[in-house]
Amino acid sequence: MPIRIGFGSVALFLFACIGIYLTCGRHRTARLFARNFYICAVLYGIWSLGLIVFRDEPIWDNRQIGYTLLFTIFSFAGPGMVLVRDPLRAFVLGARVGVILAFLVALAMAVIYGGRIGVGGNAAVFAFVAGVAAIGAAIPIANAPRYLPNGPLYLVLGTAAVLTSETRAVLVVLPIFALIEILFSVSKYAPRIRMLSYAVLSLMALGLASFGPVDDIVSKRFVGIVEYYDTGDKSKWEDKISADIRFALWQGAREVISEHPLIGVGSYAKMDAVRVKAGENAPMLAGFRHVHNTIFDELLNDGVIGLILLLGCGYFGLSHLFRHSDSPGMTRSIIYFITVCTTYGLLHNPLLHEVTISGIFFYFGALNAAASRLIMAQRRRLTEVHTRGPT
Repeated sequence: MPIRIGFGSVALFLFACIGIYLTCGRHRTARLFARNFYICAVLYGIWSLGLIVFRDEPIWDNRQIGYTLLFTIFSFAGPGMVLVRDPLRAFVLGARVGVILAFLVALAMAVIYGGRIGVGGNAAVFAFVAGVAAIGAAIPIANAPRYLPNGPLYLVLGTAAVLTSETRAVLVVLPIFALIEILFSVSKYAPRIRMLSYAVLSLMALGLASFGPVDDIVSKRFVGIVEYYDTGDKSKWEDKISADIRFALWQGAREVISEHPLIGVGSYAKMDAVRVKAGENAPMLAGFRHVHNTIFDELLNDGVIGLILLLGCGYFGLSHLFRHSDSPGMTRSIIYFITVCTTYGLLHNPLLHEVTISGIFFYFGALNAAASRLIMAQRRRLTEVHTRGPT
């Protein structure tokens, strides 16, 4: 999926169809799969689609209908993945291969073409999916193959791949995840080796930061912002227009939301309403289909009720994963996943692109399936113990 091979979304759809069948036909089994999460996902789909019908919005070529259906359908991928012998292992190994391929392809494209690299599409979308793949690849698994071992390598390669996209929302956190995993990796060695490792890592980080292309990207995407807010000098902030557009979008969105807090105004009318509120800044908002902030977009589309249902999905689903995490490494991965979704959602919207929606539910579905298989195994053991009785 990081290199935009479409089979990933198709496979996820097939898993989701199997999951819906199991949920509808075998409800006793489905109870093991974060029931409150699925209730919120279905209610969210009904609410969002119901508002579209209520507002009499066009059905054909209505992207919001597609995104809502994808969200609701893909949320059932976990029960379908439970038919895989070891879904977590399959996902992690696949993510590792994907991160390596994304790194190689992005590096080649950066050398050949230069500029922001999107690997077949939007650079921000590539960065998000590559980041999620790297986070999934870092989950430790038992008996990892020699050619795809456990370790922080995949977060390092993922950071390098995302660097070519110049996407701040992912770059601001992914290197930190890589550093944390490196520190955990070297902590198992003797103190003398640990100190040597820290010194080598510090020198490598310093050398990488001063490397020409890396230094240029960091300077262009971050240093100019710091310089502007520190001194007021905007000459080094090369893409300040991007920030100006976002501020105008968010200001207009706040005013529209304050007038229509309960059910919003819908995806078809929201940008026209935001442009009206933007006043003299309206011309630079032409062509935008959303306001580049997940919370604002959801409030504009479905209002406070839709946002509550969406947040309910996140809370119930992720709390289920935390409760049934089988290792500290998996727990850290879930925290990384929440963090990157948050930072990306503040400047973009991962729920308004089919590739990012697929990336989210591949990660969640695989971990959910692994957790559910663990629960079923534990219940079978308890049943066997009760059946045999005390020995």
